[in-house]
Amino acid sequence: MPRGAGFKTSANPPKPKTAKQSKTNRGLDELKGQARRRDNDTCVVCGVYVGKGGNVHHRRNRGMGGSRAANVISNLIVACGSPTDGCHGLLTAKPWELDAEWNGWVLPTNGNQNPAEVPVLVAWLGWALPLSDGSWRVLDAREVAS
Repeated sequence: MPRGAGFKTSANPPKPKTAKQSKTNRGLDELKGQARRRDNDTCVVCGVYVGKGGNVHHRRNRGMGGSRAANVISNLIVACGSPTDGCHGLLTAKPWELDAEWNGWVLPTNGNQNPAEVPVLVAWLGWALPLSDGSWRVLDAREVAS
């Protein structure tokens, strides 16, 4: 066998995950799965079915307010596309084009709002609050106006 055959080489091989990192990723993966089930693998913004290919978007970015606070079910929504295209791309790069803060898809960077208390405009439900049990509570017009 020629030298190096069957082996991938890399200048920067991946670092092995520590037990703490694996547990954190596993917890986030579980939350993302819960968000996908809650949202029926459908983009909250435009209502298109994305299947398992849809991305889960953090309404408050993980870098804005700490990763622990960002990894809660009320902070996650399914969005079509990737962080560079589709609704997810717009939410990430150009949130103003979708009035993303106004519609609850993106939370302000000041970090003062609890995601569970900020209504989200859900394509197939209207205005709703994301609950900690992984469901939506649909709001009536009086609740949205207040």
